Amino acid sequence: MSILEPITIRLQRVVARMDEYLTRQGVDTSDAETIMDYVNLITEVPAGIQHVMEGYHLFKGNTTMTDLPAKLHEERFTSMYCFCRGCTALSYVGRLNTANVTDFVYAFYGCTSLTEIDSIDTSSAKSVGEMFHNCSSLVRINAPLDVSNVTSQLDTTFTGCSNLLELRFTGTINVDIWLSGAWRLSVESLLSALNALADLTATDITKKITLGARNKAKLTEEQLAIATAKGWTLG
Repeated sequence: MSILEPITIRLQRVVARMDEYLTRQGVDTSDAETIMDYVNLITEVPAGIQHVMEGYHLFKGNTTMTDLPAKLHEERFTSMYCFCRGCTALSYVGRLNTANVTDFVYAFYGCTSLTEIDSIDTSSAKSVGEMFHNCSSLVRINAPLDVSNVTSQLDTTFTGCSNLLELRFTGTINVDIWLSGAWRLSVESLLSALNALADLTATDITKKITLGARNKAKLTEEQLAIATAKGWTLG
């Protein structure tokens, strides 16, 4: 191996990161060939939140923002990974047009002051791990969540949501889901989850919905049987 090869690989990684950053900021990098080209393009990053092209780490760690900016243009986003992670002052989220977002991992992780979310389009989501983890003040998500395309478990999505009352689903739940971390959920919310479970009875697939003891105690045997009748394990 040439001694220069590791340096070349590192430079390629730097260029790739620069290209990724500039593209997310709305800069055309199609003519960039050298590192200096990319450096010069930094001056073309447009000012203003309305020009941001991605939600990746966008507000991560912002502890003073109480509301999202009005001109966010989130319809352009494909990722909201760590979007508002640790935004401890954020208290309300309105309607988010996020139909193109596939990654919501850590999107609102640790938003401890967040009490209400009007609407989030999760219809294209592949992963929602820890999306609302430790949103301890969250009371309601007004519009139904569509997790039909999620391919990873919804295991930590609602962990620590100890005040969540209203949560509904549309579409089909096809992966293991834990709701035990949201133990105040209303009966209507729990039934929404049970009714959205995919029918596994004609398959060899085994999936589990974990409601937790306190949520299960709110439901009748007939209501709990909705899950088992569809071939799901109930926890």
